[in-house]
Amino acid sequence: MTENTSNEATHTEAEDQSVDFDLDIADLSSLTGDFAIVPFDADGRVTAWNAGARRLTGYEGETIVGSHYRTVFPQDDRDDGQPARLLERAESDGNAETDGWRVRSDGSRFWAREVIAAVREGGEVGVPADRSDADLRGHVWFVHDRTEERERIRALREEKAFAEHVFEAQPDIVYAFDAEGSHLEWNDRLPAVTGYTESEVAEMAPTEFIAPDDRDRIAAAIRRILEEDEYVTIEADLLTKDGRRIPYEFNSARITDDDGTVLGFTGTGRDISEREARERALREEKAFTESILEAQPDLLYAYDAEGNLIEWNDQFERATDYEPDELAGLDPLTFIAPEDREHIGDAIERILDDGERVTAEGTILTKDGRRIPYEFNSARITDDDGTVLGFTGVGRDIRERKARERELERLERLNTVIRTIDETMVAADTRDEIEGAIVREFASADAYRFAVIGRADTAAATDGDAWEPVAWAGIDAQSAPVLSSFVDPPTDADGESVLETRAVQRYRSLSESPVETWRHHADEEGYGSVAVVPAVASDRSLGALVIAANEPSAFADREREVLQEFGGTIGHAINAMTIRRLLYQDTVIELEFESTDRGDACIRLSDELGCTLSIDHVLPLTDGVFVYYITASDADPERVREVARDDDAFTELRLIDANDESYWECVIRGSTITDHLADYGARLQSKTIRDGVADLTVQVSPNADLRGLVNRITSTYPDSRLRSKQTVERPVDTRGDFRQTVESMLTDKQRAALEAAYHGGYFEWPTRNSDASEVADRLGIARQTFHQHLRVAQAKLLSAYFDATD
Repeated sequence: MTENTSNEATHTEAEDQSVDFDLDIADLSSLTGDFAIVPFDADGRVTAWNAGARRLTGYEGETIVGSHYRTVFPQDDRDDGQPARLLERAESDGNAETDGWRVRSDGSRFWAREVIAAVREGGEVGVPADRSDADLRGHVWFVHDRTEERERIRALREEKAFAEHVFEAQPDIVYAFDAEGSHLEWNDRLPAVTGYTESEVAEMAPTEFIAPDDRDRIAAAIRRILEEDEYVTIEADLLTKDGRRIPYEFNSARITDDDGTVLGFTGTGRDISEREARERALREEKAFTESILEAQPDLLYAYDAEGNLIEWNDQFERATDYEPDELAGLDPLTFIAPEDREHIGDAIERILDDGERVTAEGTILTKDGRRIPYEFNSARITDDDGTVLGFTGVGRDIRERKARERELERLERLNTVIRTIDETMVAADTRDEIEGAIVREFASADAYRFAVIGRADTAAATDGDAWEPVAWAGIDAQSAPVLSSFVDPPTDADGESVLETRAVQRYRSLSESPVETWRHHADEEGYGSVAVVPAVASDRSLGALVIAANEPSAFADREREVLQEFGGTIGHAINAMTIRRLLYQDTVIELEFESTDRGDACIRLSDELGCTLSIDHVLPLTDGVFVYYITASDADPERVREVARDDDAFTELRLIDANDESYWECVIRGSTITDHLADYGARLQSKTIRDGVADLTVQVSPNADLRGLVNRITSTYPDSRLRSKQTVERPVDTRGDFRQTVESMLTDKQRAALEAAYHGGYFEWPTRNSDASEVADRLGIARQTFHQHLRVAQAKLLSAYFDATD
């Protein structure tokens, strides 16, 4: 009660009844329970002590009686004079009521609720001084221990203050509704977010804060909270007063009292706009990343620090043939071929222990036992604190790269073999030497098992050119029938005769070939693939080279191209050797042909003009293109030009000289018998055409394919025939003979000009050591005279050389 109320009550009691101050204090204490009632004299000293006071303060009666009231006060309150002020107020007002700390005999404190009432003469208790004339006799001290109650109140107050601070400090919306859905409590965040005023919030039901399409879910969640005591977390759009929708997460639980009665529910609402944006961004990033990962042609993997597979892409499954439920947790070395496990294991240790970024090659071992070469690029995974979580990486199928590397190695070995053969072919004197060197070099190379070369035998051919082996290495001659079937394959094989196509043919993986003979022979001789290379000169097959390689996949496209060129090199080498032997042989075969075939451009020209043409020299430019030097007799030059211009075979025509006869330089594209001579190492000795009838004399080496040459000419130009064939002994011209011939053709002045120019450095290039004036001065002649002597001397020298070689 308040002080005023206490005074009025005391005053009323004093008027209605008189209080005997001599009432036994012990009797009063027994009636008040946990109260202590102690009388003081007018000065405030204790005059009696009861059991209640002893229990409350710990003081014994003999110790405390006679002591001043201030004894039970803390020292600070004594020094402050509080005991005296309370006694004075009791005397003045009739009583004084207060709360405060008091001290027990052992020094401990208790919180006291006390009332001091003034006792006056005549038994007046609690009567104010201004209402009584009686003198003060003493005081009565009523004391109640309120320590526990105070602690409870303080704890409740602190708890309430803490809750209120937490409530208001929440960045989230905090709410509490009763069981009927009426708002009980909310924090400032709710009006701030929704835009509603405090009074509006107080009148709103829970679902009114929710977007319409989410209200049914929220209502159902509230029922579960209230009826089933379920703690609910649910997401929904908060609807603001101005109609905006904000994604929120609500966490709610019900409120019950100590008896379990459901009072309502409370919870928090958190704005998850940023979280949803982050999650959406993460989902998009994850989807983007996953799409990239799944689009990767390489396999991707991630292992934890214990070596358990935790992530992989679909390519990993396709590459290893394992199902997804079989892959989780597998050790990385499970997928590695035994021979590679040690160095792959070492690489993983370097990644995890040293943080190395490692590139390593290894063979993947699939579930069904297949082996695939892979290159792995891996790095370790760490968190923000640097803790090693595992490692991740990319595996790339390098079968194609390995195949290319093997192809390049084979190509390099092939080029090495060919370079060695080229050197041999340059020095070879016979075709046998060339063919023997070719097969020996191929058979001795590590990449190849054997080599066999054969010639095209036109005499034995029926439907086409037959192939007869002439040199072999690394294999016995008894295998010739089988090897012949590679040159001219059977109908059940996927290939054509190289003697007809003049293109390289290859046969790979022979252990799986549908041709039983090939399959058996390859297994027996230990080779995996074969290439058949035609030896071609000017589009004519001279023979074929059969090369067997150890690898089933040998002779890739680039190798085929190199071998195709090499086949041409063989053909040209054989052809060049034949021509070289023709030039230096003492004995040659001379063939005389007669032809009226108008397929020859020169015969057409003679027939049209009705004249005589003499072919003085033929100079080959490129395949099928020749420069002809022709003398025309009994024909008007303009008429010659006119007829030649109308013939497509004559692409260029230049008149060099015109006196009684005209001398022409003609560029003719194919369309002459001469076009076929070079293929057989033959040389045109003379060709004269009179009124469309040609007489040709051809010289050829005795070793040349005479039958092939004659067949080629007569089949290409049917109106041609071989008129004669004879062996001719050619005179041997020595170096001295040639020198003597030249000297007999030169005058002394011409020889002097030629020698001075040669020895004086006139022919040096790009910088001459002497010019024409210096040489002329040395000879003591005019510059123009020197030029004239020199030109005539050069013409005679060249004439002697070219006439000797014709």
